[in-house]
Amino acid sequence: MFDHMNETIADILSAAECEKIARNSLKLQKDESIKIVSYALEKGSNELVGFMGEYYKLRIRVQDEPISDEIKEFCYFVKSVPLSNELHRDECERKCFFRKEGCAYTQILPNIQKFATTKLYPVCYYARKDLLVLEDLAAPDLGYRHLENEEAYTVKHCKLFLTHLAQLHAGSIAWEEREGVNIGRQFEDCLFELVLTTENEWYITGAKGIIFLAKNYHKFQTSEIQNLIDEKLYTLLMDVLKYTEPSTNIRNVFLHRDSWERNIFFKFDANNEPTSCCIVDFQLSRYAPPALDILFFLYGQTTAEERKLYMQEYLEHYFAELQERFRELKLPPDTITKVDFLEDCRRAHLPALIITAIIKPLTMMPEGLSNKWRSEEQEKFDYYMNTQRDELFTRVMAIDSTYEAKIMWPIEELIDHLLKNPDLLD
Repeated sequence: MFDHMNETIADILSAAECEKIARNSLKLQKDESIKIVSYALEKGSNELVGFMGEYYKLRIRVQDEPISDEIKEFCYFVKSVPLSNELHRDECERKCFFRKEGCAYTQILPNIQKFATTKLYPVCYYARKDLLVLEDLAAPDLGYRHLENEEAYTVKHCKLFLTHLAQLHAGSIAWEEREGVNIGRQFEDCLFELVLTTENEWYITGAKGIIFLAKNYHKFQTSEIQNLIDEKLYTLLMDVLKYTEPSTNIRNVFLHRDSWERNIFFKFDANNEPTSCCIVDFQLSRYAPPALDILFFLYGQTTAEERKLYMQEYLEHYFAELQERFRELKLPPDTITKVDFLEDCRRAHLPALIITAIIKPLTMMPEGLSNKWRSEEQEKFDYYMNTQRDELFTRVMAIDSTYEAKIMWPIEELIDHLLKNPDLLD
C-alpha cells in the first residue's frame, strides 16, 4: 500500500518497483509483507551530475507488518539515463553504458566481493537497462564522502585507494580460481572497450582535441615537436586500443578503469584521517592486466611533481598489497610476478597519458559550466563532445585564464614520453 507518492517519481520509478527495491534492501522472502509508507525522488545537486547520466536521491519509508509499528527509512542513489536532454540520452543508449554497468553491479561485483575484506562498491538493489538504484554511500549510516574541493589527495589517500584496487583485482582472480570462471569470456559482451577505440566518436573528438591543443601550445613551437604532431600523433592515437586488450602472458583482472575524484568515496576517523574508501561508476570496466587501473588513477589524481617523488613508492605499495591478498586468499605469489607487473606498467603508460590528456580539459572546466552548456546549448555541447572541441577550449580559455595551465600538463607529459620512446611512433 502506498500512502504518498510525489508527482515526479512516476516518470522514473513505479510504485511496484519501489516496493521491490525496499524488499531487496530488507532481503525479504516472497511470503513476507511490508507496508510502503511513502517514497520520494529528489534531483541530485549540480555536484552529482555526471557525464553519462542524471542522478537522484530516492527515499523510501517502510513499516514491517504485522510485526511492529516501527518505520524505517532507506536512502538510495539513483542513476538514470538523461531524461531532460535527448541528445545526451541517445548517446548513453547508443554506447550501452547502462547495460555494461548493470552487468558489473549485478553479475560480477557481488562475486568478487566474496573474496574481499573491505567493501568494494555500493550494493545495487535494482537495475534496468536505463537505470540503477544503488546504496547511497553518503547516507549517515554508511558515512562515505568525496574529498572537498579544498582537500588534496595525500600519500595516505593514494595508498588507501591502491590497496582498494588490490582487493578488487585479487578478488577477481580468487573468484576465477575458486569457481572455475573466466571473467573475460563469460562477460565478453559487457566488458568491451568504450573509450579508447576508434568506434567511439567521443574518443576521436578527444584525440583531435589533443592535437589542437598541442599544435597551438607555446612550448611546442619547435620543428621537432610540430613534425611529431603533424605526421605521427594522430596515427598513434588511432591505434591505442591494443594497449587495453586482455594479455596473453600477464594475468588479467577485473578493472574499474574510471578512478577520478568524483568516483571515489572515503571514510574518515575523528581526526579526519581517511580509513577506507569505495568506488562507483563501473561503466568503463574492462578485463585486462591491473596496471591500467593503477596508472589511470595516479595520472588523474597526482601532479607530475608528486609522481617524481612517489611513483615508485606507489607501485611498490600496490604490488605488496596485491601479494598480501594473494597470501590471504591462498593464491600462488607468482600469479602476478614483480617482472610481470613492471612490464604491465610500461604497457599501460601510454594509454594512461592519453586518457588523462583527453579527460582533464573536460573535468577542469569552471564549476557548473559544463552542466550549464549541456542544458542551454544541447546541440552545440553534443558537437563539442562528439565532433570537435576547438571552440570549447577557446571559449573556456576566454573565461578562465588559468584553464590552459590546468589542462596542458598531461599533453606535455605525453609529448615528452613520445620523444623519449620514439619506438612507440614506428
